[in-house]
Amino acid sequence: MNTTKWLLTFSLSLILLLLLIIGYFYLKVSQYDDTPTQSSHADAGVVLGAALWNGKPSPALVERLEMAVKLYDDKKVEYLIVSGGLEKEGVTEALAMKEYLVQKKVPQERILLEDQSSNTQQNLENTKKLLAGTQIDHIVIITHDYHMTRALQYAEQTGLKDSLIAPVHSEVLFLPYHKTRESLALIKQSLSF
Repeated sequence: MNTTKWLLTFSLSLILLLLLIIGYFYLKVSQYDDTPTQSSHADAGVVLGAALWNGKPSPALVERLEMAVKLYDDKKVEYLIVSGGLEKEGVTEALAMKEYLVQKKVPQERILLEDQSSNTQQNLENTKKLLAGTQIDHIVIITHDYHMTRALQYAEQTGLKDSLIAPVHSEVLFLPYHKTRESLALIKQSLSF
């Protein structure tokens, strides 16, 4: 076999292997598609942060917050923890989420802020620290369905085991892009364990 043919075969094999790996992780991030919210009661719902637009929750973050409002209104949770510290125009994700929830008639005293994190892992690590010394034992994680696999892995890693889930299926995001991006993040996470 000449060198050119060998290089072509090797390159095609490598590309095929990469596509298979990404495909496997794409299926993993899709496993919570159409999964209903667990109906058990939890002490608190933890809303994982997402982008702000002009200091306000983006449409995708609003989807997560609407799930939180529903869980609170349906008395499935007693508290809501908003988690996200990335600042835009002097406002953290957590503060913008709290303001949104207050406008939706969630009492301020029922909203806890975790405003120091800048990624999913920190969201859950800092939430665990925030819960220390409280009466809150059982949580439900509120995030998009494609993000749930990684969020649950970090929850388990930080000791927030047996967390319930409230996966939100997006109507505003271009899901092939976000699922592919999440697949790559899950691959990176898997390599760092």
